[in-house]
Amino acid sequence: MSATDKLISLYEKYRSDLGGLIATKFKKNQHDAEDIVQDAFYNVLRAKNIDTIDNPKAYLYQAASNLALNRIRKNNYHRDYIASMDDTAVDMLTPERNVLAQHDLKMLETAMDKLPKKYQTTFLMSRMHSKSYKEIAADLNIAESTVEKHIIKTLKHLRSHLDEEVGV
Repeated sequence: MSATDKLISLYEKYRSDLGGLIATKFKKNQHDAEDIVQDAFYNVLRAKNIDTIDNPKAYLYQAASNLALNRIRKNNYHRDYIASMDDTAVDMLTPERNVLAQHDLKMLETAMDKLPKKYQTTFLMSRMHSKSYKEIAADLNIAESTVEKHIIKTLKHLRSHLDEEVGV
């Protein structure tokens, strides 16, 4: 049986149970649970050593549990941040601030578009998906030092581009 066949069998056998287990962590939010389960299977699919995993079910459940905990942490951080904003911070969320924020976001997108795809990918995996350099290196099959260099070059590029935009 090929690794892909094993994964398909694993998916068919445990998808429903795993989805139910993960849904309990998200207070029955089925959408988040389905996302987590799909991400867990995707991570298992990308694993280079799938044939050497002694207990694929345990590996899958651990991967899903880790993904769920990461999402819960991120949700809690966001909720706590919003709750910690006082009235003056909320007052700052005016239409004018929104326009300025949209402008800043457009400048950032323009700067990102000028970067090579490999730098964009590395940076977004780090900042948007909260992946560690080690995880990024594994996902992209590159050295951690290369990930670090990509991030440094990206940050320098963004700083330079944004400085030019504001005339510093």
